[in-house]
Amino acid sequence: MRKNTTIQRLNIVKGQINGLANLIEKKEDCHKITEQFYAINVGLKKVIEMYFNDNLSSCLKSVNLKKRKTIEFLLKEIIKNK
Repeated sequence: MRKNTTIQRLNIVKGQINGLANLIEKKEDCHKITEQFYAINVGLKKVIEMYFNDNLSSCLKSVNLKKRKTIEFLLKEIIKNK
């Protein structure tokens, strides 16, 4: 597992979210705000993909069938909306 990379990417997304909040508070240009939303969306989807590529099999191993189906459904929804 690439823990450092995953955590680093989460910290980048966290910084982007803080930056977005500042842009909104300052009532900045809609274009800047839209770009920041887009960057956050792409960054978060990438870290989700990385995490589950590294951990899906071990994650699913430890849960019951009902939870496994829920996880699989949610992951398909995340991937579908890329």
